[in-house]
Amino acid sequence: MFPRWGPMRYLNRMLKLKYVLDISDSASRARQRMAFAGLSFLMVFFFAPGGAIVGNGARMAFMIALGIYFHLALVQSWLISNRERHWEKIELPSYCLDLPMIGWGLVVAAEFLAPVSPLIAVVALVRGIRYGPCMLACHIGLGIAIVLGLAWLVPYWQAHLELVYANLFLLLVLPIQFYGVSVKIQASSKSLRQENLTDPLTRSLNRKALEAAVWRMLNAKEPFVLSFLDLDNFKMVNDTLGHATGDKLLKRVSTKLSVRLRAEDKVYRLSGDEFVVLSLGNSRSDMAENLGQRIRAAISEAIQYTCPDLPVSASVGVLQVSTFEERSLETLLAHADQLMYQAKKSGKNQVLVQTL
Repeated sequence: MFPRWGPMRYLNRMLKLKYVLDISDSASRARQRMAFAGLSFLMVFFFAPGGAIVGNGARMAFMIALGIYFHLALVQSWLISNRERHWEKIELPSYCLDLPMIGWGLVVAAEFLAPVSPLIAVVALVRGIRYGPCMLACHIGLGIAIVLGLAWLVPYWQAHLELVYANLFLLLVLPIQFYGVSVKIQASSKSLRQENLTDPLTRSLNRKALEAAVWRMLNAKEPFVLSFLDLDNFKMVNDTLGHATGDKLLKRVSTKLSVRLRAEDKVYRLSGDEFVVLSLGNSRSDMAENLGQRIRAAISEAIQYTCPDLPVSASVGVLQVSTFEERSLETLLAHADQLMYQAKKSGKNQVLVQTL
């Protein structure tokens, strides 16, 4: 439909129905909101009769606001789709703007939109259940306030009270059924998010969780310590005792690290026998060195319990981060990984500390 170039390719994708109906992630929901705003804009522009109830000036103001809303939703969707994940924070506030925008449209284009307002109420409630019972309750309260305001202030709605009653009935009765669904969706969503951030073998956090945690710390400009560790001679465990024993060792390493370190020290498994420990504070070099030694000691306990007769140990690169300009997870991991390999070259079973 459009040439395969940047924004045009993205807009072409937006116009496909399957992407508009999908609400499985933040980017998909932003696309849905963009489609909703664009469709509403076209409906009011082409079908609202002569400025409806409040005149052409108010209708024009609504059209401008709806156009701005449409473009903001488009930009938000594009940013999230391009992995600018910090824009996900505005998803809920932007969602909360939907109902006031709907209410405004029901004023300036009442003759056209009022007959389909019960359908709008149902769609709004269905979209609201995924954010949990509290947001659903706020959604219902705001919807009732809008309907009552329309019945009180807008002559068209005063002349069509049956539509007011229909909307109030839907807003009061449907949530009784939707509440249980909302609770289940929230619990399922929380479980899926947790599973998405967890390593399936060791049940420690995974690289995706590490990326989010590092981004938060860099954004908050909080000093932290990133410790990159790798098991020395781990391949010997798999070759000698089998992969089941190797998996058992990885699980015990994760467990020992979680038990021996502080609650605020989080353990992440990257891949194979590579782990990362992320710690807040520990800005002094002696504290960072102590952290590295505690990591090495915890791993040694796991090794002694699982394969005491094999020469397996751990090399640890401890990176203290106190400057935040032009930092990313990739650059920090590269620094810590280099430290860890220097520890291996120094004879293995070593801890090296560096400050950035």
